[in-house]
Amino acid sequence: MTTRGIGTLLGGIDWWLVLLTAAIGSIGVAFIHSGTADDALFSNQVSRQLLFFCVAGFLGIGLVVVPYARIMRSAWVLYALAIVALVLLPFFGVIINGARRWYKVFGFGIQPSEFAKLALIVTLASWLRFRSKARTLEGLFVPVLLTAVPVALILKQPDLGSSLVFWPILIAMCYAAGTPARHLAVLIGVGALGLLLAYFTVLHDYQKSRVDVWLAHYTWTAEDVHRPDVVQTLRDKGYQPWQSLIAIGAGGTTGFGFGQGPQTQFDFLPYRSGDYIFSVICEETGLLGASAVILLDLLLVIAIATIGIRCRERFGRLLAVGVAAYLGTQSFLHVAVCAWFVPATGLPMPLVSYGGSSVLASVTAVALAVNVGARREPVLAADGYA
Repeated sequence: MTTRGIGTLLGGIDWWLVLLTAAIGSIGVAFIHSGTADDALFSNQVSRQLLFFCVAGFLGIGLVVVPYARIMRSAWVLYALAIVALVLLPFFGVIINGARRWYKVFGFGIQPSEFAKLALIVTLASWLRFRSKARTLEGLFVPVLLTAVPVALILKQPDLGSSLVFWPILIAMCYAAGTPARHLAVLIGVGALGLLLAYFTVLHDYQKSRVDVWLAHYTWTAEDVHRPDVVQTLRDKGYQPWQSLIAIGAGGTTGFGFGQGPQTQFDFLPYRSGDYIFSVICEETGLLGASAVILLDLLLVIAIATIGIRCRERFGRLLAVGVAAYLGTQSFLHVAVCAWFVPATGLPMPLVSYGGSSVLASVTAVALAVNVGARREPVLAADGYA
């Protein structure tokens, strides 16, 4: 790339998006430190998280330099690699907390489901860039099939949380590609029916018990929490979400202060650097701090969606919409799990939760959006966006 080309590229980069990403990542590192500094078992997570961000940053820079049109040509290769990685997990993956979701490489865990989301976004964008493939109900068959294959493989791990993120990505990208609302309504209805059938056919017993406890907790009154059966439930199947609710509620408006949350510091809150890091934020900074983090996430999603709206080239627009849907959905589900609005299921908060795969996938997703925003690809097809 020439000096002029580099200058043009740098001039087109949305630096506010880069700053937002760095700010959210810094918040994550700070609260990982708060939750693990006094825990000898996990005290090295901050240094590892910083390493993950450094590696992700270099990969993101390299990805921005490559024109995103070239990424489109590799879509099916990326999708195939993601599927192969998921298929081989039962044979070569390691079991952690009763699930086989990771490969162990040089002491680091690699979770292919995180990268499968990116592969799906790129592949759907490549397929849906042809307007005619998005406008008929029959035309939805291939996108649904492309989504269902990794979802089925991820459910077998088992990993219900990650599998739920794929469907909003599909719906958002199909909508952006021009799929009629009535067809999407049918797709959403079929998806809701699929979730109901999954409860009776696919979900493991421990996953069903999480759903049962989640439904039951809406019927409890203040007096019920003293009943022996409810107390036992909250000490067993409902322990994680209950401790999370205590942390969120105890934080009040302004929180206990950084590093002062009792649920966090006295080891009551489980998985506090990963699946429940938002609860740590709520406990230590209260409603004000939690709202600020949600606002930053919302601004990040809006910034990426705006790139998609500005882009006239169909693949680029769909790529940005898919990234916005991925980061927005996963952030929303993480918050919903912490607040027990949905059944407890492990799902990292993008850019905030501890985890190499989550950090690499999230930063790569943002880099894809930055790549689209930094370029003005020529529209040669007759059905390009106006």
